[in-house]
Amino acid sequence: MFSTSAAAAEGWVAIVDDDESIRQSLTRVFRIYGLPAKTFSSAEEFLDRAPGTNPGCIVLDVHLPGLSGFELRDRLEADGTAPPIIFITALDEATLVKFAQGGERREYLRKPFDTGALVALVRQHVGTESANPAR
Repeated sequence: MFSTSAAAAEGWVAIVDDDESIRQSLTRVFRIYGLPAKTFSSAEEFLDRAPGTNPGCIVLDVHLPGLSGFELRDRLEADGTAPPIIFITALDEATLVKFAQGGERREYLRKPFDTGALVALVRQHVGTESANPAR
């Protein structure tokens, strides 16, 4: 599994979401805050990235075509290559309560979410210094 310092050394964010408008808008938001991002429309596309190009953090939709966000997380954890993951989801509150239970800390934001809250979570994992947007 990634250590926090190893993950932060990579310094980029993977956005895995099947909604193109979400991918585009998050890329713009992260660019404003000086956070490099790469987008993937599916879990399989993320898994097909170039070997050794691991993100410092993944912003991951729960519902994806093919492998779900949970299945991608499980696969990365089984391989020992799971960076920190922030789930974004439109799941209802009861499902989120079940999701949040368990031994490990799980981060998620419910759609629609505050982009400032997402940026703050991402910054915790990619080790960036400034909290202000790039000008």
